[in-house]
Amino acid sequence: MSITSDAPATATTIDGTWSLDTTHSSIGFSVVYMGVAPFNASFGDVSATLDEAGLRGAAQAGSIDVGDENLAAHLAAPDFFDVANHPEISFEGGPLSVSGTTVTLQGALAVKGNRAPVELTGTIAGPVADPWGNRKVALELSGVVDRTTLGLEWNAPLPEGGSMLADDVTLKGSLIFVQPGQEG
Repeated sequence: MSITSDAPATATTIDGTWSLDTTHSSIGFSVVYMGVAPFNASFGDVSATLDEAGLRGAAQAGSIDVGDENLAAHLAAPDFFDVANHPEISFEGGPLSVSGTTVTLQGALAVKGNRAPVELTGTIAGPVADPWGNRKVALELSGVVDRTTLGLEWNAPLPEGGSMLADDVTLKGSLIFVQPGQEG
């Protein structure tokens, strides 16, 4: 993919299709819990591709990692992700807009059969060659979405006022993409 950039000739350009290096990538979110601190979660089973059209990715909702099996079970239930009926969370957006090392991506997040627009911003680095002849590029992305627009409406009132969970959720991706080396 040729990324539009106003940076010098050494600007990042990506051609062809790049696959997510799942070992070195993470996808997750944070939401303010009890009005005082962010609660963080990530997904273990993720996939994504980066190409001329932009970025497409998915997370298996049941692969959520929160460090507690009871909470993970509640998040998998109909109150939240309803994994039995909606096993996949997906994102599709593009094309990437790059200025120097800053990147912006307009797209849509799909959860529980609902779609919401989201703008992701962050940084891009590379491409660089690894010792095995592959090319790699890194994207650090984040964006905010109102979880209630995605059917994630569960909440509980706090005794002193307010709610257990904020509506705004920060999406976070630390993504390494790889393009296999060309033989020949």
